[in-house]
Amino acid sequence: MSSWEEIANQVAPLDAPPPQKLATGARRGKDGKRGNLGEVFGVSRYLECPPAAPGDGPETVWGGWEESGRDGSFYFIDRAVTAYDAEQGANLGERLTKAMKRPPSSFLEGLTPEDLVFCDIETTGLSSSQPLFLIGTMVSVEGVLRLQLYLARDPNEEKAALAAFGAKLRGKTLITFNGKSFDWPYIEARATRNLVKLPQPQGHFDLLFAARRRWRSQLPNCRLQTLEMGICGRGRQGDIPSSRIPEQYYDFLEMADTPGQGAHLLAPILFHNALDVLTMAELICCLSEGK
Repeated sequence: MSSWEEIANQVAPLDAPPPQKLATGARRGKDGKRGNLGEVFGVSRYLECPPAAPGDGPETVWGGWEESGRDGSFYFIDRAVTAYDAEQGANLGERLTKAMKRPPSSFLEGLTPEDLVFCDIETTGLSSSQPLFLIGTMVSVEGVLRLQLYLARDPNEEKAALAAFGAKLRGKTLITFNGKSFDWPYIEARATRNLVKLPQPQGHFDLLFAARRRWRSQLPNCRLQTLEMGICGRGRQGDIPSSRIPEQYYDFLEMADTPGQGAHLLAPILFHNALDVLTMAELICCLSEGK
């Protein structure tokens, strides 16, 4: 998730008394500052973006291909969830299928994993007047969960990426984290600017609200990566800071004119986005499982 998305999340002030179920150390260290949440939550498993060399090409680093259509070209990445999390990704499809039989919200009743599109975006700024360049999704294809990422390698590819995403969204229920406030309005605004006729999802379930209701008394805040560590039991090693993502994308654009250069700059952004989407699915499962 982008750093500006955290504005809407419930962050406990440092000087507030800790909730009853929250250890003081999870809120701040001995010096009054926030402690290392990974240590507080006992996280022992961390995922890290595979290294990429500056000379490696897109096919090697990103693992996708170029898609072309009437709206232009974009880069499409379609990988099994185990490509990002080999351990928990292996049984995530089975867990999600069970979770949808006992959904955490009546809004999701009667739906299966095939009815869902998990979504998170990366953008070049805070305002929807600035382009988005990545739409990360997770869908179920023939019973297998796949992470499908729509990448605009330059702003001219934004329209094609939006159109392709819209085609995937038709008739589906959208799952986001703070997406009602940020992701979906941003997508709609960019579609309008690019003259893309974007279909409305069948429904939109924003996980942030369910997460707050369930876990806000147990955690120092309800940011996605806090939930990832405290509820899913997984952390990130060397994750790119959200505030750095727009700048790094522009660094990529400066290098992209040189054939075979710059793909490594987007690797940590793609990995960051994919984990955000994967975590949403895990949270659906955790909500259903009563964690």
